[in-house]
Amino acid sequence: MRRNQIITLFMIFVIFISASMVSADNGEDFNPDKDSGFYYTIQKGDTLWDLSEKFYQSQWDWPGLWEMNKKIKNPHWIYPGRKIRIFVKPVTPEQKPLTAPAPEKADPIQKVNPSFAYSKINRVGFMKKTSVPSLGSIIREQDGNLMMSTNDIIYINPQKPSALLPGHLYQIFTTRVVDEKIRGKRFKGIQHLIKADIVVLEAEKGYVTARITDSFKDANVGDQIMAYYHREPQLAVHENPDPIDAAIICSEDNTLMINDYAIAFINQGTDHHIRPGQIYSVRQENTSALDAFDRSGQALARHDIKLSPLTSGRLIVLHTEDIASTVMMISSKRDIHPGDMVR
Repeated sequence: MRRNQIITLFMIFVIFISASMVSADNGEDFNPDKDSGFYYTIQKGDTLWDLSEKFYQSQWDWPGLWEMNKKIKNPHWIYPGRKIRIFVKPVTPEQKPLTAPAPEKADPIQKVNPSFAYSKINRVGFMKKTSVPSLGSIIREQDGNLMMSTNDIIYINPQKPSALLPGHLYQIFTTRVVDEKIRGKRFKGIQHLIKADIVVLEAEKGYVTARITDSFKDANVGDQIMAYYHREPQLAVHENPDPIDAAIICSEDNTLMINDYAIAFINQGTDHHIRPGQIYSVRQENTSALDAFDRSGQALARHDIKLSPLTSGRLIVLHTEDIASTVMMISSKRDIHPGDMVR
């Protein structure tokens, strides 16, 4: 009898401890629909120690993974199906990229592929050969405000009576013509800047009313309306795509310096087989001046020697159109500028 009681108490203790561990690790997962960044879905048998070896070819990088996922109480207890954040180490000639094929050994390390999520993908701009069709333009804000933002009621002049339907989502956008000489080649395209999401409320005679549901940039009278441009926020990462000969056109906000997490455009797209999720390096030209002297020490001439390009950062492709791609800088060692090479 006593033996059975001891066994029963032991089983209750085991169940209590197991439940406590599950509860302790029942933190918030990485949510690709709300969060942004690189992530990985845990598989059966994974530990942070093993994942560090698979991602970074070093088991000693696991504390970095644990630091990024503070809800994990025990690095040896991570559960299948859970999504965790991961980081990307800068690539140097001595390092292998995140998804490098395993070396040929007797017991090769299994290759694992991360994913990337960008929850704000539907608000980033894009560049293409021609402008998307405009379904209408803003006449005014209900109270006459010159700048319009979230929850404002706006009046729209539709292109045709059935262009904008009540209850449907649309987006406010503007365009600008880009005509630049980039690394000796002419690039012409139309940049699209998305300003806000709207829902149409009513269709009146000659106009429609709508409410701005989410504003990213202030809207103005004359801004255009287009169909809601849905794009997938979750991307499969391809860190070793075929080399390309591209360049940065500009940043989305047309700034001269482009740093970490900035949105920009490159001059290649689906016409060049670029796909979302591909990661490329950003490089800058590197030259050194060499002075020539005669035997008396008098300067004769100065010559520029072209050295190997400097790797200044890395970017990931978020979205592609025909002639250009929208990208985000994921790391930078130097200021990045329009015209820098993308390889």
